[in-house]
Amino acid sequence: MAVSSKTPAISLHPDHPNSHFPKSYNLKIQNFPQIFQRTHQFSLKKTQQNSLLNSTSSSTTDPNSYLTQLCLKNQLNKAINFVTSLQKDSQNNIEEETFVSIVRLCESKRALKEGSLIYSCILKLMTKLSLRLGNALLSMFVRLGSLNDAWYVFGKMEERDLFSWNVLIGGYAKSGYFDEALEMYGKMLWVGGIGFKPDVYTFPCVLRTCGGLGDWKRGREIHGHLIRFGFEADVDVVNALITMYVKCGDVGSARMVFDGMCRRDRISWNAMISGYFENGECSEGLRLFFSMRECCFEPDLMTMTSVISACEVVGNERLGRAVHGYVAKTGYVDDDSVDNSLIQMYTSFGSWGEAEKSFWSD
Repeated sequence: MAVSSKTPAISLHPDHPNSHFPKSYNLKIQNFPQIFQRTHQFSLKKTQQNSLLNSTSSSTTDPNSYLTQLCLKNQLNKAINFVTSLQKDSQNNIEEETFVSIVRLCESKRALKEGSLIYSCILKLMTKLSLRLGNALLSMFVRLGSLNDAWYVFGKMEERDLFSWNVLIGGYAKSGYFDEALEMYGKMLWVGGIGFKPDVYTFPCVLRTCGGLGDWKRGREIHGHLIRFGFEADVDVVNALITMYVKCGDVGSARMVFDGMCRRDRISWNAMISGYFENGECSEGLRLFFSMRECCFEPDLMTMTSVISACEVVGNERLGRAVHGYVAKTGYVDDDSVDNSLIQMYTSFGSWGEAEKSFWSD
């Protein structure tokens, strides 16, 4: 006898609407025999495992989405392991934007080992690097101090922009490779016969490099560049210019630049004051310090330490006590470097009592 296709399936679960169990059999599962409970629990566990496996496999069908989510959740180790597993299975369907996200995560976590591993995976897939991916790798390697890798990335980039040049120049300058930084700056100006116009990030790095080398002649040349490119009114650039002249021992040129500024900030004052102290012109530096206070600019900790040392050099105990009162009022006296400078100053004056007070106030 044929069974009708419209005949409802019979369910063995007592709560199912098509169940043939009478209402009196609607019992909870814990009232069933132990063997049924174990079987039911095993079946439920298997279902959960299959669900988990299905969710994982669905994530691997779109590795880019999965990796992006891991990066958003800062799960770097999982992302690295997943990329490695794809490489072992010869699945090379990771998109460039996904690699950019992973590289930036490595940079933020300062994970050089993981970043180098991702870079090796990228090299297996690409012979040339795009601008976006190359810049991400450049930024990561420079920030993490791997300049050799940064230089190699720079060479493999299909094209470069001003950010690319600035990152590498800044990396060389901060690591003390001053000659290399200046060489890169020169190439940047003339690359392709057109070159790139320096900006507010380029000049401070290059001027810092000239100051580190004590190359006054090259520094004057860079001074001409910033005027030609229209940055003589930018405070950050001019502050770097003042520091460059100070480091090269040309305090006169530094003061001319300082006096010609249409707008100054605290860094401008500190750079000039410290420049006088560094070059042995303590009296002039102290005069400028008081001018700074009259102009309602607050000095920072480094400046106050230098001012105390300058009072010692000029041998003016009265001025030293006045500066001590100022640092006590402003709270700088709580810093160890200021306390040490005060102890040294009072010791040089022979004021052992005041030196002892400064020692015990630490």
